[in-house]
This record gives sequence, C-alpha cells and structure tokens, in this order.
Amino acid sequence: MIFRILPFALFFATAVFAVPFNLTGTVKDGDSPIKDAVVLLKVNDNLIAYARTLSDKDGNFTLKGSEAPGEIPGENPNPSPIAKPQNIFPTQFASYQVMNLKGETCNSLSNLPQGVYVLIGKTESGKNFNLGTLYHKGGTLNPKYQTQNSKSPVLSKTTTKGEVQLIVRKAGYLPKDVEFSSFDENVGTVVLERDPLEGKIDAIMSSMSLDQKIYQMTQAQVGTSFGSNGSFYGSVLQGGDSYSSTVLSSMNSAINSASPKIPVTYGKDMMHGAAAINNATIFPHNIGMGATRDSALVRKACEVTAQESWAGNVDLIFGPAISVPQDDRWGRTYEGFGSTPELAIEMGAACIRGYQGAKYDAEWRVIATAKHYLADGGTENGKDRGNVTASDDVIRKIHFPGYEAAVEQGVLSVMASFNQIRGTHQHIDSERLTGWLKTELGFDGYIISDWLGIGNSLTPGATDANNYAPPTGSPNIEQAKTAIKNAINAGIDLAMEPGTERTFIDGLKALVQNGTVPQTRIDDAVRRILRAKFRAGRMDNPAGISSTIKNKYGDIGSAAHRAIAREAVRKSLVLLKNENNALPISKNTKVFVTGSHADVPSYQCGGWTLGWQGAVNTDWMTGAITGPKAVPGATSIKAGFSAVAPSSVANSANEASVIVYVTGEKPYAEWQGDLTNLTFQDNTLASLKQQNSGKKIITVFISGRAMDTNSLISNSDAFVAAWLPGSEGAGIADVLFGDYPFTGKLPRKWDNTRDYGFGLSY
Repeated sequence: MIFRILPFALFFATAVFAVPFNLTGTVKDGDSPIKDAVVLLKVNDNLIAYARTLSDKDGNFTLKGSEAPGEIPGENPNPSPIAKPQNIFPTQFASYQVMNLKGETCNSLSNLPQGVYVLIGKTESGKNFNLGTLYHKGGTLNPKYQTQNSKSPVLSKTTTKGEVQLIVRKAGYLPKDVEFSSFDENVGTVVLERDPLEGKIDAIMSSMSLDQKIYQMTQAQVGTSFGSNGSFYGSVLQGGDSYSSTVLSSMNSAINSASPKIPVTYGKDMMHGAAAINNATIFPHNIGMGATRDSALVRKACEVTAQESWAGNVDLIFGPAISVPQDDRWGRTYEGFGSTPELAIEMGAACIRGYQGAKYDAEWRVIATAKHYLADGGTENGKDRGNVTASDDVIRKIHFPGYEAAVEQGVLSVMASFNQIRGTHQHIDSERLTGWLKTELGFDGYIISDWLGIGNSLTPGATDANNYAPPTGSPNIEQAKTAIKNAINAGIDLAMEPGTERTFIDGLKALVQNGTVPQTRIDDAVRRILRAKFRAGRMDNPAGISSTIKNKYGDIGSAAHRAIAREAVRKSLVLLKNENNALPISKNTKVFVTGSHADVPSYQCGGWTLGWQGAVNTDWMTGAITGPKAVPGATSIKAGFSAVAPSSVANSANEASVIVYVTGEKPYAEWQGDLTNLTFQDNTLASLKQQNSGKKIITVFISGRAMDTNSLISNSDAFVAAWLPGSEGAGIADVLFGDYPFTGKLPRKWDNTRDYGFGLSY
C-alpha cells in the first residue's frame, strides 16, 4: 500500500505539533472490493491533499498520521520535508489571519472572495506560524477546531461542512465525500457508484475495432491523411512554426460518415497566449506570471488563451508547464512559474482552471496538458532532455506536488518528458507514469508523449528528430516495437508521432496481436482519451466550435484581452535596483528609449511566438538569429512610452535627462536556449553612460531567466527585470512613469544579494 503524508503548507512551514489521526474503512463497488481507490484527507480546499493512501486488494484502507513528525510507518525515520506531518489541525492558536498572495493582510476571515490565501496562526505568546496556502471558495473561513480529550487529541469538525474532507475516488467512479465524526474512526464501507459517463464510453468502445482503437491512440502530423479503412486519428498537431485555422473543421467534417463518430483534436503549443495565431494576445511567459504572485490573474490569462484558441479552432493546448526549474542554464527556464513547488502548484492549478473551467464548466474549455512529467526542470547542469540524479524524496518535494494540484483541478492530459530520472527515460518509466501519476494520484485523463518522444527513448538525451532508427535511416520496425512496447506498457496513452504515425500504428498492432501489449492496456488508453473528449465537450460537438461560443468569447486580440495582458506585464516587473530617485520617472521629464530590445516586439515576446524559436528568422540546427519578424498587434516597449507619455519621449540622448536602456536575451526555445555560462555580455551600456554623464540610466532587462547582470546593474541607476513580457509593451511604461507601483517579486534567485521573493517598490 502506498502511504504518503504531504504538507498542507505550500510554503513548507516548520510547524511541528501534528495531531494524530487514524481513519480506516473499506471501499466497494456493490459487494466487490475496489483495489487502489485513492483516499484523500483535504483541508480548507487546499490545492493538494494533506494525506492520502490507497485501498488494498480487499478494499481496506488506513489513513494514519503520527503525533511525532517524521514517524510514518514504513518510511525513512528522517524523511524529506514533503513527507513530514505539518500542524494543519491547530489546537494551540489564539487567533488567525489570512493574507492574499500579494502579501496584503485581510481585515477579517469573513466575506473573503474566492481565491488563494496564506493562513497564519498566532499563539498566546504572540508567535506566528505559517499554516500554509489554501484555495478558498469564498465566504467565511473558520480554521478553528477543538480536541475531544487532552491525552489523545482527536479533532471534531466544528465548522462548515467541507473544510475538512475525507474523499474517496477511483477512475471510472463518482468521487465520494465520506462523513466522519472524529479523526480516530472506522468510517465503515464506502460504496462508490460508477460514473454515468463510463456507460457512454462503453457504448462507443463496444463498436470499435482494434484498428480504430490504435488510431485513436495516435496523434499524427497535420497534412497526413486523416485515417483509413474507417479509422481516424485521435488527434493531430503541427509544430511550433505551423498553424491553420481550418484544420479542426476539415478533420471533423471528414468523420461525419464514420462509425463511431469520434472528433479529432488539434493540438498546439500555446505557451503564453494563443501565440501561434496572428494578432493574438501574447502574455508574459510563465516566469513573469510567477513574478506576479497573482493566481487570479494567471487564471484570467489562461481563460483568454483558451478563448482565443477556440476562436482559432484549436481545442487542445500543450500547457501549462508545471516545470520547477532549478538551473537557469536550462533553455526552458521561462516555461516554469519559478524555482519553488509553491508557484507550480498555485499558478499551474489556476491556469488549468482558466483553460478548462472548474471541473470542465467553461463554455470555451479546451483540453489542458500539464507538462513535462516528471522533473524536467531538475536535470544536471540544466541540460535540456538531460538526466535527473536527485532522489525520489527530492523529486517528490520539488517536482511532483504541481502534478497533484493539476490532477486535483481535473487536468485532462499530462505530457511525458524527454528527461531521464537516474537513467530512466520518462516515456518508459512505468513506476512514475502508472505508479505515481495514475495509481497514487488517481489521474484518470490520458498521458501523451512529447514530439517523437517514444522513439527518443532509444537514444536518451538526443535532440534530433528520432524516427525509431537512430541516428538516421528508414524506420526499423523491431527497434520501433521495442520503444512502443515499453512506452505503452509504461502508461503512454496517446502517441505524438508526426511523420511516424504509420510505424507506430503497425508496430503497436503487431504487439497487441502477439500479446506483448495486452488488450486491456489498449482499452484503458482509449477510455482515457474518450473520457477527456467527453469532459471537454468535444463528443457533444464533434463538428467543431460553435459559432455562438466563438462570437461570445473569441475576439482574438481584443482590447479587453490586451488589457489583461498589460496588467500582467505591470505586475510581472521586478525592481532590483533604484538609486538617485531614478524611478518613478516624471512625465515632465524627457526620456530617450534605446537599446537592442527597445523597439522589437519579437524580442520581448520570446520563444513559442508565431514559431518554435519565436518570431525570428533562425538557423534550425544552431538557433542563430538572423533577424526579427513582425508580431501583428503587438506594442513595442518604446511605442509603449509614446502611448503612456507622448510628450516625454525624446528623439535622442542629447535631448533627454533620463535614458531607458532596453536589452536582454534574444528568443530561443528548448535545447537551443541551453547555456553553459549565465554571464550576460553587453558593452554598450558602459559607453552610453560615459557619453551621457549626469543623466539617469534605467535598464530594462528582457530575459527568460535570472542572469549575471552585475555590470549592467552597476552602470544603472535603476534596474528592472522584465522577463519576456509579451505583446503589451506599454505595461512597462505604466510602471516606470509611476501610474502603477512595482509589485513583482523574484520567482527565483537572481544573484547573491537578490534571493527568491526579492522585489523593491516605490
């Protein structure tokens, strides 16, 4: 039996007085025991469970926590913090207060809006304890509980129903909230009812041939024939440099005569807005969104992304990234919300709610994909597709919690990662794909491979397109079958096979026919894919996106959408230095805006913008940039200054008393952005300062990560980390002119003096 205690506190507070609990029971379907039902103890709608376990083969479970931290049956006596009980059932606190994620203290615990809060407990002696972060549904929050006796404290629920929940669930069944009166109780038999949705899936699957099922498990490149012999692909995709608004409608028109009629989904990497589409609203990349500390804003941004994706006929988004980057040399650092699991949990969960709604209730909902599972941000030396040498305890502490939060939000898809964990490629890691994710967390959506990721498991770490025949040549069916067998049996459900779809289909069919891949594994994969399509509303609307929804929400690049993105830019900015009263800038002051990134929207948008490596011309293999491309609808940083304070903008440094110097990294994606040295080279600012003695210099730094910018900072009166702000460059002028304050905080350490959470303000 798997037994884990997870921290209530997303900030992993070091409270040490855990009250014991011992809840037992039996899970059944009628008279039949249910094995591996997930049993969760949840508190105050927390984003992750406080404790969880699984039922055994007889349906029995025991959810037990010890009073002494770390004394968990069967566990290391000195486990990592992820496994230590925390004091989430406070019995010694005299008062409580809550703060929002901006650090603002709420005046009372009543009339709170829905959102994410930090709960603080205060003892009689005046000592404060951080009790953790919780997602509150709104209204009154009452965290107080009382003990029934002093010798063996057992807590009774004295507040509104649902603040402490015992939840039992299993894929294919309706989850059940189990009533209990104390924390030392046998709750008896818990009978789970089959989800009525499963009957609809049964009816479809009963008429499907093996070919149709395998096609449903295949994601092909757009441009490939949609299928053959009555079989149609489950999904199609295009790479980062391609997009067509007609793909979804033409595919689903093609299945009108099919039986059964199962819609094809169209997937795109909409990493920070629907940025594959011309004129789309492009938000700051996730690292900037993490700096906002505003999960409500992240949800709104992801709602806009989903709505504009709908309008562009994309119904499957490969995001959000749940990455927790540990090394800024990694070329995908900006895809993570920050270097801590707290940000992955809070912001990732908020984005999933934005994409899908609260458990699939959004009219515009798309299929969200949490990625890249698991520990993609923890590789040695920050090498993309590299090896993670960390222990399982460390992985569970840093990289795993975000996925639990994603599963709790009902994410419909999870994408496997190219990286290895202690040598095991994550596309063939059955322990983590099936064991940790599907069984332990009870994930009931589908796991999708990354771009040719199954073939990549034959050559771990390779960055070339592997077609099952490393390093070159025609597909080798025996090599293909080895990779396919390992991946499908490990838990991959939908195979991303652009250009190799025929090899995958033929190989998997042969493996099923000879018994190497069991039919039950095929049926499970197809059931998961159909479950996601039903929940996303696609089965009820197989012809595509309704014009009603499109007209209601799908105004691509609208003023309302851009206003949300501009707000995100403002809140993402982190002020690292401000001397000589450089900021805010008076609108009566002449300002000269200059630098390599001042008037180039493609540079401020970064990678995954109208192309894989960004809106730039690049050499595919080296990543060398030969020039920027236009980003329709975007406002450059310099143009933003003209919009906010047109009379302040000077045409030359000679006319100005303040120089705003905008520099930084040029766009990149994946391994082409990997670095061995984080020192940023820029010799222009020093000479600019020398030529303009006495003038204040404000540097705005555009980057996808924290870098060694000591030279730039020392030559600047003020220094702003602007990350990759996206299409709404005017948000920077909004803050520099003082119309809005600096509120952003570092989502990761910048240097030895500016740690995580650092950020100056006016």
